[in-house]
Amino acid sequence: MQERIDQLESHVRSLVYKQQDSIVLTPESTSSSEANVVIDDSNALRHDFGRIDLQRDGPLYVESDHWTAILDEISDLKDTVEEHTCGPRDETQRLPGTDLFLFQTHPTSKMEIIAAISPRIVVDSIIAKYFKSADMPVTLVVHRRVFFKQYDNFWKDPLGTPIMWVTILFGMMYVVAWTTLNVSGGLGSLDEETVVEYQNIIMTSREKMIQCLRLGNYLKGTPHTIEALLAFLQIEYVQGEDAQQGCWQLVGVIIRVALKMGYHRDGSHFPELSAFDAEMRRRTWFMLIQFDIASASQVGLPRIIKQAQCDTAEPRSLLDDDFDDTTVILPPARPQTEHTLAQFLVYKSRIVSVYGMICDFTTSSQQRNYDEAMNLDKMLSTAYAQKPLILELKPMQQSIMDGTDLITRRLYIAMTFHHAQMTLHRKFMILAKTNSKYTYSHTTCIDAALTAVRLQADLFEQCQPGRMLYADRWKILTLTQSEFLLGTTILCFNLDDDMTNKRWGTSPLCGDEVFTKCVEALKGSLSIWEQQQGLSKEAGTAVKAIRFVLAKAQDRAGNLVSLSEPHVSSFSAPPTAITLGAGSDMYQGGTISTTSAPHPEQLTSMLPDPQIGWNDGLSSELFEMDWSWDAWIQFEGHDGGGTDAV
Repeated sequence: MQERIDQLESHVRSLVYKQQDSIVLTPESTSSSEANVVIDDSNALRHDFGRIDLQRDGPLYVESDHWTAILDEISDLKDTVEEHTCGPRDETQRLPGTDLFLFQTHPTSKMEIIAAISPRIVVDSIIAKYFKSADMPVTLVVHRRVFFKQYDNFWKDPLGTPIMWVTILFGMMYVVAWTTLNVSGGLGSLDEETVVEYQNIIMTSREKMIQCLRLGNYLKGTPHTIEALLAFLQIEYVQGEDAQQGCWQLVGVIIRVALKMGYHRDGSHFPELSAFDAEMRRRTWFMLIQFDIASASQVGLPRIIKQAQCDTAEPRSLLDDDFDDTTVILPPARPQTEHTLAQFLVYKSRIVSVYGMICDFTTSSQQRNYDEAMNLDKMLSTAYAQKPLILELKPMQQSIMDGTDLITRRLYIAMTFHHAQMTLHRKFMILAKTNSKYTYSHTTCIDAALTAVRLQADLFEQCQPGRMLYADRWKILTLTQSEFLLGTTILCFNLDDDMTNKRWGTSPLCGDEVFTKCVEALKGSLSIWEQQQGLSKEAGTAVKAIRFVLAKAQDRAGNLVSLSEPHVSSFSAPPTAITLGAGSDMYQGGTISTTSAPHPEQLTSMLPDPQIGWNDGLSSELFEMDWSWDAWIQFEGHDGGGTDAV
């Protein structure tokens, strides 16, 4: 069967190449021929179809700008690691999709759901912890002061509380329980009874959230529906890499429900909406814009929201203490020098919005014009320059008096900017080596990639035990994973192109200085990916890609590039998530258990075994790679996930 699939994939690729013959040169074409094509039509770029992987469960497509698709541009990169498909499917393995749609739950009543909530004394402490540490933009969709009024009313009349609001409560409980047991090292500070209570919350809350959403008919769009769906999305994101496709599907559902409810139109158009409701809808809509772009780019697929059809105004930089549901007229925004979470949301959204336009441009089925690319570059630089000084990224040595929340937000904005730069200019990077018109793109793309890789090294160091960002390491190393992967792959792609096409000395862009910078950056990045590959399949893939390129680079350099056997450090990061937020199933050795929460000793077993060599530690769920680099590069974007961090 596998041979037949491979044969079919070969036929599909040959058909694609035949269709491209009129505008795309064959791999045997010389670099001078490529230059002639560019000169004939200086504004024309070849159209990329992306990459389709014909898997047994169905074809998997990613746009050409996804980091995994860039590998398609290195035709001789091969990996003989086979995917292990033998044996019956583990019953605890995560279902292929978002469990909101596929998870089988028994019919239940509102009374049964309420009965599953822990006693108030337990929930009070959990909610207090949630709002004490809630520093991610997704928390902006729940107004603290109003929530606590609703929370008090809930305990007075649980059955009279909207079922969608109950979903939000379960989501908050899950986030606190999961982060306490898996991230914050809370096991040592909790008594045995509390540990059991938190494990029970992790085991039951996710199922109860799904039951609540179904019982309340989430597609109908009743009050609290979008907030409830976002709470569920938040817990889905901690499920790791296996949840990416499901989260993208869930984001699509949330956006469509929000469109049905009119979130894409500003509340000022509708007198029946209070000032409070209009502002909260603005916060929510701008969150959805970021989730849309981040999740789409992370899986390498198109986004949903079309900005031309939306007129929702930016939310104001306000604290929750500045207004509530009794407010008639919103107060003015706080000054730029005063940082708020809403301020971060606004300025990151401006960059993300341009990034969305960049994704539309780079994945367009039409010919792309370089003048348009340069216009997008100016728009991106303008959006990034608009951020207030307090959100300017600073060296860690100059940030020791800043809180980790502010440090991470500065990082997210900077990485979003650099990710957008790489996405925009990557297609022109190789053309620049034979046509000086594109020199700016090559320099910008390589500089952004080097910056991303250097930031990865600095942040990884600061996320070690006892360092400044250790407590927030899960937000740093998981929510910026997409940017680091993209930067790493671009450096690999650039080096491989120089070596494969023997470009040394043919251009100032192909000299020893660029070579040395790329090699040194990749050697540092390799060390980091090696230490994370026990927790992330993507990290394992990055390790193999870097080693492949460095092995070729050692011949060019005339001396050995250090390719020492990777080791697994004591670094204890939680499971890799895409560029967003938090969940209910526990990641155990590449699978997700939906049946039970882990015991304390299991939490330790989730970390890589220091005695395992790198070959033994690689995930078994890898496949034979017979691609070129373009198949590897496609924000998560944004932020990532990445994602990028939203």
